[in-house]
Amino acid sequence: MNCDCIERIERLLTEKMQEKFPDGEVAEMVQFQNKTLIFADNESKLILSNPTIGRVRIKKSIRKYETQMLPKFCPYCGKPLFNEGGEK
Repeated sequence: MNCDCIERIERLLTEKMQEKFPDGEVAEMVQFQNKTLIFADNESKLILSNPTIGRVRIKKSIRKYETQMLPKFCPYCGKPLFNEGGEK
């Protein structure tokens, strides 16, 4: 049930970049910027993480609240990224 969407889409976007700049040379492949590496069951997996940010006012100061949300399903192919027990 492995999905290779991250790597596949990065390759496709790199190809699109090459098409857009045919006279150029790829200095760095296109990569998603918010990837998280997860280790489970003697295996590792890259998934896209979604950073969130909010602000809260406490008396006269404003504090920033940041967290990461990890998806349960691939946003591109819909395959589950973890089994029902929450493990990969």
